[in-house]
Amino acid sequence: MKPQRNRPSARAVGYAFLVGGFGMFGLVSLVFAMGAEAVDLQVYRAGSEALLDGRELYDVPVWEDFAFTYPPFAALFFAPLTLVSAGTATVLVVLANTALMVFIVAQSCRSLGTMETRLFISVVIAVTGASFALESVHSTFIDGQINLLLVALVLADLTGRTDHPARGFGVGLAVALKLTPLIFVAYLIVTRKYRQAAVASACAGGTVIVSFLLTPTAAADYWIRGMFADLGRIFVDPASRHNQSLRGLLLKNGVPEDTALWLWLVIAAAVGVAALTLAAHTARRGEHVLAISLCGLCAAAVSPWSWGHHWVWLVPFGVFLTWVAAQPRRRTLWLPAAVLLASTLPVLLALADPMEDGAVPVLTDGPLAFVLANLYVLTFLTILVTTAVDLRGSRVRSVRGAERPRETGKPVRFRSAVNRRE
Repeated sequence: MKPQRNRPSARAVGYAFLVGGFGMFGLVSLVFAMGAEAVDLQVYRAGSEALLDGRELYDVPVWEDFAFTYPPFAALFFAPLTLVSAGTATVLVVLANTALMVFIVAQSCRSLGTMETRLFISVVIAVTGASFALESVHSTFIDGQINLLLVALVLADLTGRTDHPARGFGVGLAVALKLTPLIFVAYLIVTRKYRQAAVASACAGGTVIVSFLLTPTAAADYWIRGMFADLGRIFVDPASRHNQSLRGLLLKNGVPEDTALWLWLVIAAAVGVAALTLAAHTARRGEHVLAISLCGLCAAAVSPWSWGHHWVWLVPFGVFLTWVAAQPRRRTLWLPAAVLLASTLPVLLALADPMEDGAVPVLTDGPLAFVLANLYVLTFLTILVTTAVDLRGSRVRSVRGAERPRETGKPVRFRSAVNRRE
């Protein structure tokens, strides 16, 4: 009699195909990214070259008609990219962004809880591969953008060892490269991590001092002459359909520019306070990935100008959704946010916001056009409301004395980190 062999179940086979499929999709995306023009990467390199050659960094375009919009310290940071050819730099940045993607997904998984090694590897491959389908990630790779580095710096800083004396340095470095991560200094304050907030502020302030010492003219232009506040350097038309922010939503939908300015300031302040408050409560509950995602997405929403690639904070949020999917009590609540996240595909967003110069949107009017043209902001607002409802539901269950279940779930067997102290 022949011994019976254990045959893999249909679910296991399907899961293997799913993981393999997403992995292959990610690899194909990488190949296309390596052949892209990487416009933003060329601007980074050109800005560094201008600074090293003693030329103007902010008064004139540094590459074709593109201006350098980052702090002068960023131009110093990008300097190593000038040592290689444009093609080599593109390949290196694509590989670096790939490593950052894997790190972001893996670190988010670790922060949310533990799982079996084989399952952990499969989840990282599947989520990383699937994330390449998001427009924010797609455009980050195609344009050679820096946003994944910012996410990785913040995530490593805020989900790493809580007793590390350098905690806060990652946030400070992210702020030194781009101003939007400043929201995480506020996050550290509202979560009462005052020492970390001080480290982040000292790090960011130190890079400003370094900029004045090494590049005094560029530093004076940016920080004293106010180049950091000149939105026209980002894009000439503030009402462009490419502006994926709250201010962009107002301008794109007919609100006059003067009215949109004060209305945006009021709404942005209210949304910022709400996001930081919810993030603090969420962090207290131990769900740091959701808290960090909330702050990162809020920064993109309240910014006066946001491109699609600024919304890569949806990647750690996608890991959070994978974790929630294993929790029957919460998966239904988070389903609308999951649907909106899955809708941020290049082919869908391009129907209302084609990126090609002179391209005419397929959808220019009606509810669907409005949703697709403002999908990032609407996704963030949905996440904000869902977080508030989720937190309220937890409080109600706690008041009623309901016992918190072990959220282990079968598809993704996380051992919950909710009750783990910082």
